[in-house]
Amino acid sequence: MKLTDVDERAVTRFLPGDVLAILALVLVGTIEHGSLSPQRYAGVLLPFLVGWLAAAPFVGAYSSRAVESSRAAILLASGTWLVGDLVGQLLRNTSLFPGNADPVFFLVMFLVGAVLLSVLRFASLVVADLTGN
Repeated sequence: MKLTDVDERAVTRFLPGDVLAILALVLVGTIEHGSLSPQRYAGVLLPFLVGWLAAAPFVGAYSSRAVESSRAAILLASGTWLVGDLVGQLLRNTSLFPGNADPVFFLVMFLVGAVLLSVLRFASLVVADLTGN
């Protein structure tokens, strides 16, 4: 695996949905906990976006493997989210961001995030197949 293995098709197909999944996940969680404000949302969102973007090249979320099959795309998204969630939790455990690193929160974020990412990746693959892209 090379960090430079970035497939333009993978970035085009998956990056918008991946970011949308993380944005939605954090938004719903922030609303559910009754703490929605622009500052709070940004403070909760940023560690997870940083985690995702830091993990993506190492796991291969946008590599040529990601466009080989729907299974590979979904597994790479889940693997990237596992690492991204861990990085996000570690960042939340610093004084720079609100919250802390809670094992239950880690598990909930991983499971719900992996499902959202998988659904959106699968949907983007269906759209790509239907449009011939």
